[in-house]
Amino acid sequence: MKALVTILPALLCLGLAAGAAENANFSGTWHLNVEKSRWGSKPKPVSVTLVIEHNDPKLHYRGTVTQSGDNTRDFTFDGAIDGKEYPMTSAAGAGMATLRRVDANTIETDFRSTDGTRTENARTSLSRDGKVLTRTIREKTPETGSKTWVEIYERR
Repeated sequence: MKALVTILPALLCLGLAAGAAENANFSGTWHLNVEKSRWGSKPKPVSVTLVIEHNDPKLHYRGTVTQSGDNTRDFTFDGAIDGKEYPMTSAAGAGMATLRRVDANTIETDFRSTDGTRTENARTSLSRDGKVLTRTIREKTPETGSKTWVEIYERR
């Protein structure tokens, strides 16, 4: 009985530690699957390549969006997933972004353009197997109003 009293708390602690989710690492080179993505009224790009370097809570990413006619735009972020504002250059221009963790596999980003006219909320989730990155984006601009779309990325 004494051994059970000693072993039971140790087993309980091990079980709780194993059950605690470790934050996902989003690092990698990601390519947009244009056909699997859902665009709504947003025009489809030809391609997007995204390179993420993630050392929690630090996060750095850069990428390029290619539209039709070889029109390309770059974007970049260098900050942390900590709820603080950091400078960001989106495909539509400069601004400030705040990143916070929703759960072990999901990050939420709020972006506001420098002039305050454009906002974007993105929820980025990594699949459990680490092979698919899904971004659900809500954008508001004076020119186009509100748009929502879903981008599906695959690691290569």
